[in-house]
Amino acid sequence: MAKRRCSYTLFLVITLNGMAVTSILPGVPGVFAREALETGETPENEIDDLKQQLKMMEELFSKQQEQIKHMQESAARQQEQMQALRDRLEKIHTETVSVTREEVKEEVKHEVENYLAAEKAREATDLDIRRITALYTPDGEKYALSLETADGNYSLSFGGRLQFLYSFEDNDEDFEEADKNILDIRRARLFLGGNIYSEIFKYYIELGFDDFDAVVKNFYAYWTPFKVLNSKIGFFKVPFNRQGVTTSAHLLFPDRSIVSNTFTQDRDYGFDIYGYPFDGYLEYHAAIFQGAGEDPLEDDINNELMYVLNLRYNPFGKFNYYDETDYAYTETLKATIGASVAFNAKLDDEKLENTDSIAGVVDLGVKYRGISWNNEYHIRSDDPEDGGDSTESDGFFTQIGYFVLPKRLELAARYSYIDPNNDVSDDIQKAYRVGLNYYFRAHRSKIQSDFGIVTTERAGQDQQDNIFRLQYQVIF
Repeated sequence: MAKRRCSYTLFLVITLNGMAVTSILPGVPGVFAREALETGETPENEIDDLKQQLKMMEELFSKQQEQIKHMQESAARQQEQMQALRDRLEKIHTETVSVTREEVKEEVKHEVENYLAAEKAREATDLDIRRITALYTPDGEKYALSLETADGNYSLSFGGRLQFLYSFEDNDEDFEEADKNILDIRRARLFLGGNIYSEIFKYYIELGFDDFDAVVKNFYAYWTPFKVLNSKIGFFKVPFNRQGVTTSAHLLFPDRSIVSNTFTQDRDYGFDIYGYPFDGYLEYHAAIFQGAGEDPLEDDINNELMYVLNLRYNPFGKFNYYDETDYAYTETLKATIGASVAFNAKLDDEKLENTDSIAGVVDLGVKYRGISWNNEYHIRSDDPEDGGDSTESDGFFTQIGYFVLPKRLELAARYSYIDPNNDVSDDIQKAYRVGLNYYFRAHRSKIQSDFGIVTTERAGQDQQDNIFRLQYQVIF
């Protein structure tokens, strides 16, 4: 009997060990318990003991189920706690970054304000540095730097332009003129502009350093309350011929035609009323000028002022007809037709004494898909007041440009003709030019080159000069 109890005890120990393993590895039966069940060997009088063991196993299994449930609940609570910790960490990080950004913004704003001006000066000028914007010159070029108040009533902008020119002149030896190699700063300009008091009252100043002598090229104020009615006063280009009014930065060739240089009215002191009615289909100018050009007034200059009338029609709507190229690659056909007349007109930018002078010009311009075609025809009459012989003169040019590579490579050609005196038969001047232009950043950075033949009739002989030019332009 003692031996049998020992067997029972040993069997119970083995069974409990199997249960312990089962508690560690849920779902995996105890090895020893499984062997006992598989053998099916049950000694006599042991049924009660087996029932007791089964009961104990059931109780242990129930406890294991409770432990598993408790562990699942504990695991769920731990997951909730971990997620809460993650959410808290993310919130703390976001708040920290947000605070840091705000501090940086405040610090930068503080430093910029200190750099521009003291608080009292800023209040006096009503300058709000939050509006540092891009403004444009009257010729449509963006300034290098612009400052503007928050209400837009005051602004100040700066910029400049440089044209570096190399030219070789193969002059006609028959007229004893030597060849020339020239490196020149063709144009060096510094300009500033903006508006004062309101957005419609503007100013523009341009200084020239072409010959390293500072001169004022433009100095005027203009009032633009409406598209149909504007005014300008100061020293500026006379609104006569379109090529003369076009800035040298937007020319098809390195320089204007010989016709434009001869007949243009250039700059003067005056007052201009102008506008763009009918949505820009029309443009008009009615202006009055001193008529003395850039020279100071002298005692022997008569008191007759110069009057200019200009009218322009754009049959297909307004476009940038003061740019001689079609860099913008106009998708639909655009055209402009203009006519001007100047009374008491200048000649070579000088006022003629005791002479009634009238100059007129008509022009035609067309643009379409990289093609630009521009033409001008000039006439002029000078009638001396002392009864001397009057002089009639005329001239014209036609030029065409085409972008073989849109916005990059452009071909150009021009023909010019001048008859300085219609009563003289051998004074005709002609010019033939072909050109090649390459654009890095539109007109702001470009190279222009051309080759020209200029012929002049002199006493029955033709003087022929060959000229090559290469120019680089940068606008800043």
